[in-house]
Amino acid sequence: MKAAFFERKIVGLGIVALFALFTGMAGLWTLPPLDRDEARFAQATAQMLETGDFIAIRFQEDERNKKPAGIHWMQAASVAAFSNVDAREIWAYRLPSLLGGVLAAIFTFLAGTKLYDARTGMLAGLLLASAPVVAAESTIAKTDGMLLALICLAQLAFVHVYASVEEKQKTGWGWPIIFWAAQGAGALVKGPIAPMISLLTGAGLLLSKGYAGWISRLRPIAGGILFILMTLPWLIAIGIATDGRFFTDAIGGDMLGKVGDAQEGHSGPPGYHTLLLWFLFWPAAALIVPGIVQAWRERSEWQARFLLSWVIPAWIVFEIAATKLPHYTSPLYPALAILAAHAAVSLSQKPGWIGRAGTLAFIAIGFCAAGLVAALPMQFSTGPMEPASMAIAALIAIASILIGILFWHGRAYQGGVAAACLASLFAWIVMTGVLPGLSQLAVSPRLSTALEIAERHPIHDGAAPVAIAGYNEPSAVFLLGTRTALTSPEDAASRLLSGDASAAVIEAHHKQAFEEALRGAGARSLAVIDGLNYSNGDYVSLTIFTMAAQPDQDADNR
Repeated sequence: MKAAFFERKIVGLGIVALFALFTGMAGLWTLPPLDRDEARFAQATAQMLETGDFIAIRFQEDERNKKPAGIHWMQAASVAAFSNVDAREIWAYRLPSLLGGVLAAIFTFLAGTKLYDARTGMLAGLLLASAPVVAAESTIAKTDGMLLALICLAQLAFVHVYASVEEKQKTGWGWPIIFWAAQGAGALVKGPIAPMISLLTGAGLLLSKGYAGWISRLRPIAGGILFILMTLPWLIAIGIATDGRFFTDAIGGDMLGKVGDAQEGHSGPPGYHTLLLWFLFWPAAALIVPGIVQAWRERSEWQARFLLSWVIPAWIVFEIAATKLPHYTSPLYPALAILAAHAAVSLSQKPGWIGRAGTLAFIAIGFCAAGLVAALPMQFSTGPMEPASMAIAALIAIASILIGILFWHGRAYQGGVAAACLASLFAWIVMTGVLPGLSQLAVSPRLSTALEIAERHPIHDGAAPVAIAGYNEPSAVFLLGTRTALTSPEDAASRLLSGDASAAVIEAHHKQAFEEALRGAGARSLAVIDGLNYSNGDYVSLTIFTMAAQPDQDADNR
């Protein structure tokens, strides 16, 4: 019996890991560097490799006192192992996020198996890995993919410790040490988020049962010492390097500022995350509410109590906080995935109105996904609309209906697996087939290519830095090099005239001021890059100027 269970566990773990790896690789090589967060993270990591300073985090000359350095260390190790800093290959910076997505799915599988059984764990892992928000974060070079993995590991350890209390078994030291090590690593990646999730889970458990015996089983004294040993050296180092500015900016400005005020326009009313949940966790859309309802009915059992404590307190906090971004609630998706999978395993009859409403929601979101595949190329690509895009969109819509039929007729587990597969395929379609073809959005990559063709690229051709006026996106700095000058049109003209810049890139609104500052000098246009700056929604037209003699005709890269 134990051998059969172990075999099922190993097979399930392998399936989940390979599935998560496949899904997370969508867009790994094909998506250009994304503005603004990904490009900022990658550029800061590139500067660490260029300078050898792995303590302070900088974007060009500016300190980035927002997040700890953990993800930058992981990215730097990845670039050093698989690429080099001069290549500016964004995929190498994304590998830690891919690893995080895979590990998050594995730890969710293990938690679901511990809470219920291997079948539940496997479906939970598949649902999590294919959730659009998780698939995206597994492909983007920033903190959230790896943070999700570390939170899942901490919560997996928490599950084992809590289970040992409920099942009246010995706890030992292994899982408590893993719990605190995950907290320390999580704090080095994104500050207090990982400890906050576990703390709120513990608060939920105390409120639901009022028994605190599990706290001592977590070995808080030894664990606290381990946490301090992991985090304190860098905290001291960054405090010295920034004269304490890191703590003022990160805690007072970034962290606490998000609670009271909507930073950078990222606001939303209460219910924002609840509304987005159905889209961001599309493969589980038909099972989320049945899973929560079933858990509420089973709340006297420790498994349901733990999962509800994982979700509800933190969800309330995220809904109350003024600053809202879609991915903020992703640390709660593993618990929702397990609840959804448990409902799918338990449902043995046709769903009631709640399940059917979820089924209709799944189908409706599938139609939205199909519409996205069809509409994006029409709106943001300069090439002709390919019939393949319409055919793929139609197939997504048809597949959504067929999977909905499975849910409608009570075949919830099969529907969940099929939904995960469809969502994984959707990730590949969007991030490998659709987004890379949206030429109007690829302003910085086209700019970099035009300079390379003209043999004026600061990195690949060894040319002098580029001066840019009117277009300040981090992706341009990442692709063109750290010494890229984001400046005024007058300064761009001065740099070009003095030879301090190999080229000046001028947005149309600043072109007159630039030409006036040239004072009749014979600058020539190399190329014009037109497109949409999706970070702010503004259309831009960038002209590349150089002082060197060029062919009379312009290379119009529209």
